[in-house]
Amino acid sequence: MSEGALAGVKVLTFGAFVAGNTSGKLLADMGADVVKIEPYGRPEVLRTPTYAIGPAATEPSGAPSTVMYAALVRGARSLSIDLAVPDARPVFHRLVAEADIVIENFGGEVLQQWGCAYEDLLAHNPTLVMLSLSGYGRSGPRAGYLAYASTICSYIGLTAAWGYSHGTLTDYVTAVSGALATVSALRRARSEGKPCYVDVAQIDAMAPLLAGLYLEPLNNGAEPLAAANHVRGSWLSGVWQCRGYEQWIALDIEDDSDWAALCTLLDRADLATPDRDRAEEHEPALSAELARWAMAHSSYTAVHVMQKAGLAAVVVQSPEDIWRDAQLRVRGFPEVVDQPDLGPVTYPRSAQRWSKTPGRSRHAPPRLGQHTREVLTGWLGMTEEELSRLRGAGAIFEA
Repeated sequence: MSEGALAGVKVLTFGAFVAGNTSGKLLADMGADVVKIEPYGRPEVLRTPTYAIGPAATEPSGAPSTVMYAALVRGARSLSIDLAVPDARPVFHRLVAEADIVIENFGGEVLQQWGCAYEDLLAHNPTLVMLSLSGYGRSGPRAGYLAYASTICSYIGLTAAWGYSHGTLTDYVTAVSGALATVSALRRARSEGKPCYVDVAQIDAMAPLLAGLYLEPLNNGAEPLAAANHVRGSWLSGVWQCRGYEQWIALDIEDDSDWAALCTLLDRADLATPDRDRAEEHEPALSAELARWAMAHSSYTAVHVMQKAGLAAVVVQSPEDIWRDAQLRVRGFPEVVDQPDLGPVTYPRSAQRWSKTPGRSRHAPPRLGQHTREVLTGWLGMTEEELSRLRGAGAIFEA
């Protein structure tokens, strides 16, 4: 199989939880050698049972592992080194000298306390690209604020628009923005021999996606959204329940021709009209008829019939529906990855499609410290004596 587009690029990542791990995974999918740093005494938070589907697995080291953790670290190698131990810091500086990119999404001034802030690392690698991910950015009065995706959701107004706070959406958006910016920065660093610091805030990454949400209240003082499930300007729109457990369809009747097609489908020619005002008068009756019709069909049957009639109708898919979706299956989106402690699990593959260097997971989800020796000998040429000394100091852990 072809090498990835980023083959030969070396990445050190402290990235944790969703945003930090996803940014590293995106680079790994493109072929970069991504090394995840994870101290034995403070393993990744996604390893905890809170993020397990069912009981958490336990690695031979005693560290827990979960499906969510494995999903987001696929493709990376695991280096267990603890920068809280002074003996580990010179080792990390040596690694930085060999690396192209460093990723971090710590809170506060953690790296500064370890002598590993961006300015410190430039002394060891003057062309380093560093990606920092945070809620509010690394500058300004809110730079020290801790963030979680649901709090960011509230801060930017998405909670009010949706009626709930999403726990990971802004993480994924930020990770993609960060990975894209990092690849651009790497190109500059290699062509001009200059370093680059990439500072991505969740509130900034989300702003371009919410322009439409803000436009109406900023210009007209109106509430940004209509009633739930209603499409502004439609003759009729919403979701209707179908036969079976949690089976739903979404439908949007855009104009008089759609209205006529729906009336024909439901055998209610008496409600057909080209007049928008008359249609509003008939809407309760037509909606009630549609509700009865939908309950007599499965969601997929209802949508097939409606689409054949030229209507904009789709199934409101459950997570299982999405996983079984024929479009995703044909495009090879799901992939089965076997992790020794979790077993084979189906995960979403890279959403990007490169014709010559297809994105893929090049490593199974690693165990904690699985590649410590491999990285330190491969990148730095460390001897057994050096490894033994670091193990004795508690600076590294080998699985």
